[in-house]
Amino acid sequence: MLTREEALRKHREMWTAMQKELGDNPSPGARARFKCEWCEAHGDADISAHCYLCQFVDERKLRCEDCPIDWDGQQSCFGRHVSYRFSPLSEILALPERKAEENGMVAETEP
Repeated sequence: MLTREEALRKHREMWTAMQKELGDNPSPGARARFKCEWCEAHGDADISAHCYLCQFVDERKLRCEDCPIDWDGQQSCFGRHVSYRFSPLSEILALPERKAEENGMVAETEP
């Protein structure tokens, strides 16, 4: 089970690597391929949607709006303002962490 901190760290690592390899605005297909390949290369091929944030939420049976990242006030990562499929990667990487208490969750620490 991923901790919140681990999910956030791995999310940022993957998207930073994607930006370095594909530039700031790759196509949705290129993003999907990169995520799949990244997860496989890091031994995480089975995580939900090839996304560490989705995996964190799914493991706890939460909803998209409980994501550890604040997607610019949206309920999910595929909204109108910021979208994991279309927004520049620099914009995605700049999104702030959602406070755990906002969703009634207790902040977790690494074991």
